[in-house]
Amino acid sequence: MKLDKFRSQAAALLAAGETVIAVAKVTPRGAAEEAILRGAGGAGGLAAGGAALAGVGAVIGAKSGEVQGDAGRTERDNAGLDVGRAMQVLFAVTDQRIVLLKRSGLGKPKQILASMGRDQVVTATFGSTKLFGQTMGEIVLTLGSGAEAGFGVAKIDRKDGESVVAALSG
Repeated sequence: MKLDKFRSQAAALLAAGETVIAVAKVTPRGAAEEAILRGAGGAGGLAAGGAALAGVGAVIGAKSGEVQGDAGRTERDNAGLDVGRAMQVLFAVTDQRIVLLKRSGLGKPKQILASMGRDQVVTATFGSTKLFGQTMGEIVLTLGSGAEAGFGVAKIDRKDGESVVAALSG
């Protein structure tokens, strides 16, 4: 993501004088699985046996997706970075804090969902995770409290994810 463009778009949401150092488009851990499984459950039931099975498939998919989503939300809540059910988030590192922002339909920063001081992060790593068999990058924060929060990064945004971790590690 172009840092200068983001800075101008997010300026009204940040504190006066706050400088953005790095930003990446991320998906909170568990959010994508929840959305995909909810949709796939209904579609799979419909394809397998019509409308009667679609209802059953939707319930099974919704339950499975809900478990994944709840685990991710609990993790972020324990870390103090609750973003609710937001699936597409902007993860910004400023000179003062970490800021998680909701994205508009056009991808612009819309509102601050969560933030915390940079001093609360003990480690920030960039590794990989699997999303339905596909490997993708993941930013993992470990806080002084021992809580952990993970954020998936699409392959196309890998450099942005790595820059977020570098900004937190430097």
